[in-house]
Amino acid sequence: MRQQVDDLYAKAEKVTEQANELRAQMQTIDRRVRKLNTDIGRQQGRLDALRTSIGEFAAAEYRTGGVDTTVQLLVADDPKEFLAQMSTAQAFAGQQGDLLRQLQSEQKRLSEQRAAREAELTRYREARDAATARKKAADTSAAKAKAVLDRLTAAERARLQAAEERERARNRTTRGDERIPPPPSGSGRGAIALNFARAQLGEPYVFAAAGPNSWDCSGLTMMAWREAGVSLPHSSRQQYAVSAKVSRSQLQPGDLVIFYSDMHHVGIYAGDGMVIHAPRPGKSVEYIQMKYMPFAGAVRPG
Repeated sequence: MRQQVDDLYAKAEKVTEQANELRAQMQTIDRRVRKLNTDIGRQQGRLDALRTSIGEFAAAEYRTGGVDTTVQLLVADDPKEFLAQMSTAQAFAGQQGDLLRQLQSEQKRLSEQRAAREAELTRYREARDAATARKKAADTSAAKAKAVLDRLTAAERARLQAAEERERARNRTTRGDERIPPPPSGSGRGAIALNFARAQLGEPYVFAAAGPNSWDCSGLTMMAWREAGVSLPHSSRQQYAVSAKVSRSQLQPGDLVIFYSDMHHVGIYAGDGMVIHAPRPGKSVEYIQMKYMPFAGAVRPG
């Protein structure tokens, strides 16, 4: 029964991290779309200016066109001046051709930018729909876990609470318990991040939460390192992807430790083989020994 509940909550956390990753992708796509919108606006301005220039050339040609140049030469008051004007007109005609070619090139570029924006918007919609589906799956798993707990008899509930209390005692900070590392010394980024995480001990796990009073696993580590001046995505796998990799033997307080083969869980290393993490619904931010979760990798942000 307890294993069933744990499995359901683990599934909920896993798909929540997938949803977090998709939301991070949406933010990246949104930035690209905003840039494309700016580029398209500038490109449209260039096209408008080109069309104005071409229109001015066309109007000038209309005013002087339609009369044979030989006739114009014969009736001109000053043939030399007319020939000079003709030379200038021919130069203008060449320039107009250049403008038309430039207009075609700029129109093609604008079309490509608009196509790129549409492709990004399609990716955004796909990521949004996938994130919504993951959130629904997480809610379903959490609801199933709650339903299992709600069906427990008083005796079963007492046994479950006793088991959870034994687990908490295993990692609880008590006076003289040297298993819990002391607060980090120094003012480095890792110490700042770890001290932030320590300040959240006892606050509840909530899906997709990133503070100020509730957290999911990557929301806690993201905000801890933001406190230290380092920006991280709200996703355990992406936090791993964008940070410097370190081996298990190189771990320092403040490093991020990734767990499970699919990297769906993350905690912040506290020293002495322990991490602070936001575990799952129904639990709170806590210390835990790393050995109780399968190690997948570690990183040092910044």
